[in-house]
Amino acid sequence: MERMFSTYDGLDSYPSAHEELSDESKVEMAQVDAVLDQIPPREADFVELYFFQRIRQTVIAELFGITQPTVHYRLQRAAERIRYLIDMPKVDPESMERDLRGVLSDEKDVRIMLGMVRTTCQSDVAQELGVTQGFVRHRFFRTIDRLRGMSGMGTYVDLFEHVAGHTNILKETHRSKWDDPLVYVIA
Repeated sequence: MERMFSTYDGLDSYPSAHEELSDESKVEMAQVDAVLDQIPPREADFVELYFFQRIRQTVIAELFGITQPTVHYRLQRAAERIRYLIDMPKVDPESMERDLRGVLSDEKDVRIMLGMVRTTCQSDVAQELGVTQGFVRHRFFRTIDRLRGMSGMGTYVDLFEHVAGHTNILKETHRSKWDDPLVYVIA
């Protein structure tokens, strides 16, 4: 997948539409396709168009009314998210929730851990729970440390450490436009 994100607009390094993909490439593309619904829709569209339909970045830019460097950036960001999702330790969410409830006495700790796996964003989890981002961060890392010492929690520790190494990877960012109004708050 890494080779697919070059600074060039063309697809010279890829098999043409008429060439057969290797078995390894088919497996990789299936893995990517399986996680596309977990990344921001615009990025998923770009990946679909560029990698699966083999549309040039300049054409994608024209379709969406943006620049080719923006398409390139979004494809790179999508690749990071896709790698994160593919490398994520696999756990059953229902079993994880049940197991966490069995060893964690504070409901907020359970909700923080589940929320961080779902969003990777401390501020989103904090907002959902009505607490501060610092509270979420402290409790997230404290809970990982506590789980490390418990038998049968190794898979969850691996999962939470994977999330901790990639905070905000799933958060979609929006840049302000130059003509967006600025709001100043004077206290």
